[in-house]
Amino acid sequence: MIDTAYFLALFYISLRLTAFFLAVDMFFPTGTPRILKGVLGLFMSFIVLGIVTNMIFLAAKFAGSWMDFHVGFMMTSIIDPATDTQATLLGNLNYMVATLLFFMVNGHHLVINSLIKSFNILPIGTSIIYQDNMMRVIEIIIKCFVLGVKMAIPLVLVILITDLCLALITRTVPTIPVMLFGLPIKFLLGIFTYVLLLPMIFKLMTTAIDNLPGIFENLISIAQAIPIFFVFADDKDGKTEEATPKKLSDAKKKGQVARSKDVNVAVTMVVCTFVVMAFSNLLGKTMKEITIYFLSFEKLNHFNELTINNWIITGIFNCGKVIMVFAVPIMIAGIVASIMQTGLIFTKEPIKFSLGKLKPKNGFKQIFSKRSLLNLSKNVAVVIVISYVAYLFIRDNYKEILTIYNLTFPSMVLEIKNLVIDIFKKICLILIVIAAIDFYFQKKLHKKEMRMTKQEVKDEYKNMEGDPKIKSKQKQKQREIGMQRMMQSVANATVVITNPTHLAIALKYEEGKDGAPVVVGKGADYVALKIKNIAKENEVPIVENKPLARLMYERVEIDQEIPQDLYQGVAEILAVVMKLKK
Repeated sequence: MIDTAYFLALFYISLRLTAFFLAVDMFFPTGTPRILKGVLGLFMSFIVLGIVTNMIFLAAKFAGSWMDFHVGFMMTSIIDPATDTQATLLGNLNYMVATLLFFMVNGHHLVINSLIKSFNILPIGTSIIYQDNMMRVIEIIIKCFVLGVKMAIPLVLVILITDLCLALITRTVPTIPVMLFGLPIKFLLGIFTYVLLLPMIFKLMTTAIDNLPGIFENLISIAQAIPIFFVFADDKDGKTEEATPKKLSDAKKKGQVARSKDVNVAVTMVVCTFVVMAFSNLLGKTMKEITIYFLSFEKLNHFNELTINNWIITGIFNCGKVIMVFAVPIMIAGIVASIMQTGLIFTKEPIKFSLGKLKPKNGFKQIFSKRSLLNLSKNVAVVIVISYVAYLFIRDNYKEILTIYNLTFPSMVLEIKNLVIDIFKKICLILIVIAAIDFYFQKKLHKKEMRMTKQEVKDEYKNMEGDPKIKSKQKQKQREIGMQRMMQSVANATVVITNPTHLAIALKYEEGKDGAPVVVGKGADYVALKIKNIAKENEVPIVENKPLARLMYERVEIDQEIPQDLYQGVAEILAVVMKLKK
């Protein structure tokens, strides 16, 4: 007999291990078959859609739980049979109401139709799991939270006002036992208010359910052919064009340049090592002089205000001398390292106040960006490497460190100096290698971030042609000139066909010269009125024909011949006009 529990357990184990290995880039590189990526992408995409749908019901449950907290029903909890979880009274009631409404308003039909349409908008093999869509999912979760707050806030305010009134009563008449009748009052008032709020809850839930197809379409419609998320290694966002010199120049003005912090760290560490090697004797000599000066018993014989001032000045001078010897070279090294990478840049953009920097959405984008992931990996690698180098150094010099107490003080100082310089040299070599690698990747990542879409390149080219305001004025002037020319042509038209009030089309036809009637002018409303006035002034016949006027206005542009299917109607009008002229 086959034990199905064995196979079920085996399936759960394989599912857990598969999810782990697919979530780690090291086990899921770019060479992974696209079929596997497509399967996982579709699986995760519809998990996201399911979570979004479930958020509406969770919002209703949250609203009910919040109501229970203030009314006092939190003491009563029941098991929700639908989810097999412990829930409060109104929370469970709200959840069941939301479920009932979902089926009453045919929400299941809306969801099924949306899922069917998703295969037309989102081809099989593609996914919606990428950074911008995750931001939209977070926005939807926030909106669902707001939905829950909207459901509960009226009742919460009523209970808070009731609590305030009861507190005032207790303060005014302390002998009244508010605790005895306060809770029943809140029970009754809470239930009464909840019943009154049911229509509002129905409306909010119905609106949220009706918006589900729109939410699905928004999430799916902007999906890329290849998703970018931590699970996937590909990174395509439509920016395929290299950055133009103008964009690079604008980015540099804003301080957006390729820059590696590890280069600064490596350069300053190298300079610090040289400073220790060159000025360690000066440091020891100065510290010795300061110690002797302050511990001299001669100073205690003349202990007064002047002596204290001299001590302070001497101490500040000697300490400042030592600090400056070490600080100035390191400071200069940091400045030189920055200039080596970016050149001289003076910009106020990084320190300018901007409300956009306070948006949580932007913060999430920075946290979950590829650059943040790269920096995190790099920092972890640096910590591991330096820790390992320090471990090796301590292991190799363990005996010397333990027996250093046997040395005389001058020899001890010299031994400590040699140990410090030795480990500094090793760390410098490691930091130089890490800085070179990081600088290369920062340049590459910056170049990739600066890429532009084809539309951005076109827009930049258009903007470079001239100021948009000037171009707008030029276009307006061109329209005015075109309008003047059209009105001049109307004066020489053969006939004007009207709607009769909203549309006017001026036709010109000279027998034997023109192959077909030509539209020399057309317009609606005010322009149509102007065309008719000019036609009257120049004794151009005006004929009313609504269908023909509407067709020519929609299908024929100015200075174009009318199409063949309109020949019959126009010919009849021209025949009448010719007879009138004769």
